[in-house]
This record gives sequence, C-alpha cells and structure tokens, in this order.
Amino acid sequence: MTVSTVSGRAHGPGSPIHPCRAPVAHAERQAAVQDETGIQLPIWSPRVSKSKIRQLYTSFGKGIVDEQLIDDVGFSLLARCESVLAATQAGQGAGAPCPRCTSLLDWVSWRNEDLECRSCGWRCPGQVYKKTMKFKHLFAGGMKPFLEEFVREFPRARRHSDRFILIDTLIHRYHWENVGKPSRPGACCLIEGKLKDIMPFLDALSYGEKIPEEVQATREDWRKEWRRSWWNRSDR
Repeated sequence: MTVSTVSGRAHGPGSPIHPCRAPVAHAERQAAVQDETGIQLPIWSPRVSKSKIRQLYTSFGKGIVDEQLIDDVGFSLLARCESVLAATQAGQGAGAPCPRCTSLLDWVSWRNEDLECRSCGWRCPGQVYKKTMKFKHLFAGGMKPFLEEFVREFPRARRHSDRFILIDTLIHRYHWENVGKPSRPGACCLIEGKLKDIMPFLDALSYGEKIPEEVQATREDWRKEWRRSWWNRSDR
C-alpha cells in the first residue's frame, strides 16, 4: 500500500492512499505506531497547514500554476479526507482499517472487546483503537459527500487548474450544505487550527487578479453563508 509523501507525486491518478497513515518517513512511522504496550496503532493523516494553502493561493493568484505545490496540497487533503472517512466509519461501528495490513476489521463494539484482523492476526483493545481518533477532528458528519467527491475526482483531474478548483471548492464547503442546511464550516476538519483562526484565514487569502471567476464566485457564496451562520455569532 502506497504511503503519502510530502510532494504527493507518489500518488498519481488511481494510486492507493492508506486512510490512516500520515505523510512521514518509513522509520518515523514505524516508531510512531507503537503505544506503550507495543501494539501497532493507526496514524491518521493530519490536517493541512495554513502556510501551504496560503502559498498556493498566492502563487495561483499571480497566474503561476505550481504543479508540485498543487499536488502537495491536493494529495495532503486527499489523504486527510480518506482518514476522516475511515475514522467516521470506524466510529459508527461499520468497520475499521487494520493498521498493519489495511484490511477491514470485523467490528464488535467500542467496549472491552478486542479488535482482531482475520488477514494478519493483528489485535488491539477497541478502546485503545478508539483513543487514536480522539480530539483529531475526524468525524465527517455533513461533509461526507464532499469528502467522497474529492477523493474520487481529484486523482482523475488531469489539468492542475482543475485540481486547484477542486481544492478551493472543498475547503469552502459547509456541513449539510448539500441538503440546503449549511452548518459548521467543513474546513475545520481539513485545515489546522481552531474555528476562530481558520475562518479569518480563509477570508484573508490573497486571490489576486489571475484567479478564475468560478473561484471568486465560490468565495463570495462562502462569505455570504458565513455572515448569516450561527457559528459566526459572537455570543456562542
């Protein structure tokens, strides 16, 4: 199974990406997946850094199509989307990926039962596995269809300008937007930071004169929705 890389170029169209492996070096990953009992645990792909996204918009706004940077941000987002989807599935009791061989584990519950992989024999207490997902913003909620769409469409996009539009559309989505009831900003599970930091960051991104009209329209729609959003209330 291919592991995410910093540049993302190891993941061309159709290349598999493990949903719970962060883009780190092999030796670092092997050290990181052991807990104090020696059990190999999943590593969920992290949220994307603001600095990378800022750099992407700055260069694109100047008319520079930095293919490597677009792939870096895009495939980092793709890995993050897959982690969120896999963790959500696990949290709902619908199965969890084995961190050793990536097979889907037979699910019992989150109580005291062990999870066991029939393919490789890996075992882990359910509560220990669950702990790896806590406080990591890994619940898809109303973003699920948008995450699935990005995972499906981003590797298929051949032009990097199209990949940029897919990135822009994803990070400006709201939970439950697809059913006409926009809620919490979806960027909170995709971009590092807290809600109070992420929204001003997105609003202040430098778009420049070379940004496509489609992207400008997405931004304006996003701003309108945020102005009337309950999540934007100062008394929350």
